[in-house]
Amino acid sequence: MKPQITYNIRPGASSSRLIHIELTIENNQSKVLEVCLPKWRPGRYELGNFARNIYQFSTRDALTGKELSCQKQSSHQWFIQTEGASTIRIIYSYYAAELNAGSTFLDNSQLYINPVNCCLYLPGRTHEPCLLHLDIPAAWLVATALPPAGQAQTLLADSFDTLADSPLIASENLQYKQFELNSHTFFIWFCGDVNPNWEQLLVDFRKFCEVQLHMMGPLPLSTYHFLFQITPHPFYHGVEHLASTVCALGPGYKLFKPALYRELLGVSSHELFHAWNIKYIRPLEMYPYDYSKENYSRMGWVYEGITTYYGDQFLIRAGVFSETDFLDTLNDKLRKHFTSYGRFNQAVAEASFDTWLDGYVTGIPHRKTSIYTEGSLVAFIFDQMIREATNDQCSLDDFMRGLLMVAKDQKGYSRSELIALLSDLCQQNIEETYRVLVETASDLEPLLRKYGQRLGLQLQIEKPYSPVEHQLGFLLLEGSQEQVKLVAPDSPAEKAGLAAGDQIIAINGWRNRQQLTSYNNVPSPLQLHVFSGEVLRTLNINTSQNQPMFFLSRRFCFMPEPENACKQAWKSWTGTTYPKI
Repeated sequence: MKPQITYNIRPGASSSRLIHIELTIENNQSKVLEVCLPKWRPGRYELGNFARNIYQFSTRDALTGKELSCQKQSSHQWFIQTEGASTIRIIYSYYAAELNAGSTFLDNSQLYINPVNCCLYLPGRTHEPCLLHLDIPAAWLVATALPPAGQAQTLLADSFDTLADSPLIASENLQYKQFELNSHTFFIWFCGDVNPNWEQLLVDFRKFCEVQLHMMGPLPLSTYHFLFQITPHPFYHGVEHLASTVCALGPGYKLFKPALYRELLGVSSHELFHAWNIKYIRPLEMYPYDYSKENYSRMGWVYEGITTYYGDQFLIRAGVFSETDFLDTLNDKLRKHFTSYGRFNQAVAEASFDTWLDGYVTGIPHRKTSIYTEGSLVAFIFDQMIREATNDQCSLDDFMRGLLMVAKDQKGYSRSELIALLSDLCQQNIEETYRVLVETASDLEPLLRKYGQRLGLQLQIEKPYSPVEHQLGFLLLEGSQEQVKLVAPDSPAEKAGLAAGDQIIAINGWRNRQQLTSYNNVPSPLQLHVFSGEVLRTLNINTSQNQPMFFLSRRFCFMPEPENACKQAWKSWTGTTYPKI
């Protein structure tokens, strides 16, 4: 039977950034029809307020053309007085001026749509199939996981949930390749100014895709699409979807330079693993998704932290990352952890819950921690606990496969099921350990040190880039020599009155602020001239010889002569031989 919900999408003038949408609803039997726009999007656990981009909303009887009365009931909800009409047409425009991995965007080169941003849904009919027709030039390619519906530029979604989680890019400038692996077809698409090194890409992507399939078994889908939005400026963002991912990276001319190419591989591996971990394996409280409100969960350490941990793990197992590349990514997580005073104030479970409160921005200083960083380190600890208890016969891989079995029973996992799985693998009741690591703002350093040593890794203090910042207790924004990013609690800088957001304009009366990074030992007192808002202030900072250092990080280093047991544990963990130092 032909779907009775159809979206016709037509891009307006690129300068207007308006996408014109007509939603036709057949077989209406409601006197008052409720339609809604999602309040958030999968992969971003915060309210999105997409309805702020809706423009010129109107409704009518599709058969007679009569305009119908419509009232907006809330930020994302409309009620239509249908007057007995069986076919309703809703006409509106969506302002699409933001380009990232989860947005909707229009310019003269592409139409990029995340349907969850701009496609209305009917609360009682989300299970129905729907059509998406694109009014675009015939020569344009369309990159999407949605299958064609038999008509030109028309796509089919088997439900609104599938539509909402299936982005598309339409453009005449798309480049793509595909490869087959274990009965799956993988597509790699590029939109933007870039000259892909296809030979290297196809080899590396095949390697990490194969490792993931080997660990988790077949994907619950036959095709998967990597969609890359390439920007001319520095950018990094990735979003997971049911059968695809969108990754925004830039600048395009640096994409295949070593540093940015490692970022491309890392985000791609991370997002592919989400096809199991969150798209299929999901917390009980998110099963199914409810687009009308927050979907609170304390399991962010699983769906983002474990995914972050495995994203890089798969790359070294596949031979795509060297031992040094891999250790650099792990040390980056250690740096983020140890330079965040939020780790003393917020558990990773609470951080997961609070993404709905204030999103992914820094917020007030030192309040928050990251479900990505903290979750990945907790995953590392649990992985090593399992390996130690079983002499490397079991690992976190077995935990993920256990959660996969829960998902195959068509339900989400609970806290108790998760702890039972971990306890079984660790061969002890780990509920108290779980409470400490996941639900308490606790110190991870002793366990990181212990399990690092098991792998032949020493946890060492990382030499600071700028001793002055660590002695005075503040950090500058990356790439800035004047903008204060953070001030450590109880530091000389805080005691003198320096605050996040202040702008340093002179030091000891000198305008040359580069001397901040040139001091080996800070003269005391040190006089800073700063703009705090619009107010010019002079701060005298006093230091002492015995004061602690602030924002000190830690890093793992390879041991010169580790024991054979450490080498064996390393090989079991990474699949590689312990490197010679």
